[in-house]
Amino acid sequence: MTLGKHYFTNNSKNAVLIKGAIIDRYAIKNKMSQGEIVFLNEKKYIGENSGKRAEHYKRIRIVMQGITGVNEKVRLKMTIVDNMFCANSVNYLIFADKSIGSEYLYLGILNAKLLNFIFKKFSTNSNVNGYEVDNLPIPPITSGNRSIAANIEKLVDKILSAKKQTTASDTLELERQIDELVYELYELTPDEIAIIAGK
Repeated sequence: MTLGKHYFTNNSKNAVLIKGAIIDRYAIKNKMSQGEIVFLNEKKYIGENSGKRAEHYKRIRIVMQGITGVNEKVRLKMTIVDNMFCANSVNYLIFADKSIGSEYLYLGILNAKLLNFIFKKFSTNSNVNGYEVDNLPIPPITSGNRSIAANIEKLVDKILSAKKQTTASDTLELERQIDELVYELYELTPDEIAIIAGK
């Protein structure tokens, strides 16, 4: 935000620069919870910056808030974006190997209660660092669990579609179904699930 300030503009016809505060689970919020929406002079930025990272805006990415309160109930807040620029308060994942599964699958897993539970146990500060997310345990997708993965993808698609209509859409039941499938994917016992659910 500091080094790239000269690319900012008030012209809403330019590209939106996504900040962490505007990212929610499965959605980009319409309003900032803090700060203001900033626009980026895309043509000038691309003309003056080269390299792989400068090209990341073209990729489909899972984006997440880079800073969340340590005591917040939900620490992992992620959605999918395409052809958007991210400020330094946003971390993101890019999938180079499509054989491991789709972005929809991993968005569902990473937004699930289980991964949030694990992240909160091991994260000791307010940052949601890329390396911490990289180190979260993600099970391999095999012929034995591929149908579970496919069902997660379908539910994520429904949530994203609903949130696209309005970010206030109630998708709690769909998210609950994803949580159940994620427990199955990780082969958790009923006792382990009860711990995650706080029962």
